Amino acid sequence: MRYFMSGSNAAVTRLNKLELLIVDDEPAVLSSIKRAIRPSGYVVHTAQNGKEAMKVLANSNIAVVLTDHRMPGMTGAELLKYINQFYPQTITLMLSGESNFDMAVGLLNNGLANKYLTKPWNAGQLINEIDQAFEYFKGRRNHGWQRRIAELTRQVDDAGEPQIAPNVVSIDANAALIAVKLVNMDDVSYSHGEDTMAALVSEVGQLIEDAVDGNCHVRCDEFGLFSFQMRETNEEELESWCAMLRRKLQRTYSIDKRAVYCQVGVGFRVLGKSPVDYNTLIKNLELTILREMHSSHVSNLDDGTIERYQRQQFIRADVQNGLDNNQFKLAFQPKVTLKNGLVEGAEVLLRWQHHHLGWVPPAEFVRLAELDGQIEAIGEWVLRQSVRSASELMRFSPDIKRISMNVSAKQLQNHRIVQILKDEIERYSVDPACLELEITETAIATNCDYVNGLLWQLKLLGVKIAIDDFGAGFTSMSYLAKLPVDVLKLDKSLVDNIDYEVNKRELVKSLIETCQRLNIETIAEGVETEQVLRILQTIGCDQVQGFYFSKAVPRNELEKVVITQPFVSMM
Repeated sequence: MRYFMSGSNAAVTRLNKLELLIVDDEPAVLSSIKRAIRPSGYVVHTAQNGKEAMKVLANSNIAVVLTDHRMPGMTGAELLKYINQFYPQTITLMLSGESNFDMAVGLLNNGLANKYLTKPWNAGQLINEIDQAFEYFKGRRNHGWQRRIAELTRQVDDAGEPQIAPNVVSIDANAALIAVKLVNMDDVSYSHGEDTMAALVSEVGQLIEDAVDGNCHVRCDEFGLFSFQMRETNEEELESWCAMLRRKLQRTYSIDKRAVYCQVGVGFRVLGKSPVDYNTLIKNLELTILREMHSSHVSNLDDGTIERYQRQQFIRADVQNGLDNNQFKLAFQPKVTLKNGLVEGAEVLLRWQHHHLGWVPPAEFVRLAELDGQIEAIGEWVLRQSVRSASELMRFSPDIKRISMNVSAKQLQNHRIVQILKDEIERYSVDPACLELEITETAIATNCDYVNGLLWQLKLLGVKIAIDDFGAGFTSMSYLAKLPVDVLKLDKSLVDNIDYEVNKRELVKSLIETCQRLNIETIAEGVETEQVLRILQTIGCDQVQGFYFSKAVPRNELEKVVITQPFVSMM
């Protein structure tokens, strides 16, 4: 068997200098660590949060990242997840003041951290760990790695040098390019050593060669990334064959009497007649595999996937620009009080009129913002604008009793939300009891004790606390007794079809009765039919919102509804 290694710069070290990134929200810690490692001669970059770290990673050749865990905005674990996805060759060290064994094991087992270190740190020990991390990085990326793999796969010339394939790869327009990524090679090398990892790569490569049965030319583009072209363009058959190959390769191997597990991702791209650059294509395939490595399916880098990734990157890059240039707008969905039919409140929802993409669905940009940490900036903007709008609406009409706004799980990880609300309440002289914060079940379940303490601080400001989407998840009713809850919002999935699903109707009735005993208001979301509305009236629900009355509308339209109160006659 003869593999060919790409001659591109990706196959050799990209660093002329050894660059280290230290991430900690405490400036004193950053200065102390930087001072301690200065004699080592590394180029040191610092960042005080995940967002700053992302910028440094994008503009520098970072080999090693040393990060704290508990930081405002993006946590250390979330930063490591981002690095693992977009900079998989970077060596990551977690330095935390939390001696949390379970968290450490989780980070190491999931491949997010190469080492977990605890504070307080010893300067000599810390320098030693950083030195080892750089040695590990250099050993993995330099020419010596190629030589070891080459020796094991007999890929050397007469002088003993690794044989390098031409940088230009011929692309067959009537074929598909298939990539096989050995996802956990870093873990294998760190746990079992470089020789074991090299032997594993060689064995997997032989299995791939056997699978294609001499019909394809198999390349090893870098350690643990194989590629070959197959003359097949039927996507369904390709996906089936790739799934078979993945099942064959992803298993436990016996290497030098050691049990070594190999995690494998497989992706393909039908090439077609359009011109493609091989190096770009193989890198995109690798990134697609890494993004989807926790799923069980084969990655298909089709035109739709490429367009989706491009759109996602475009959206992510433009969030801050959208905030700065007033592209985000608030919309208001009226809440109707069932005892009198009055619109006495509204829920604030976010809309984005992108200058190029047009209206971007909230489900799309919110999910992406949660992944990269920008949800905190969006959430802060929404809070400030919502308090301002609440103040103006209540001056506009005494019928407006309360304005509610959504708070993300990320915002609840930072006590800064308390100060933001306090400042805005004072700035606009608004009655805090007229503000309602909607918290999801997921945000509560993630860290109930911590969230409970934060909610009590918010409660002391005088704002109302609502549990949003109740019934969509698995939150226990016991939370209602523990948390300072004023309002329970019944999820649409819970109230749909209660006009003919008797068991569901009895469940909702029981929930409402329990809330009444606990002095908790109830609001039903997603009401779309008169039949559901009448049943909710009968069983004592306090308020409803949904398309039966109104979708989310701009503020001027909400003001018209408040003036005319068109739903009174419907009660």
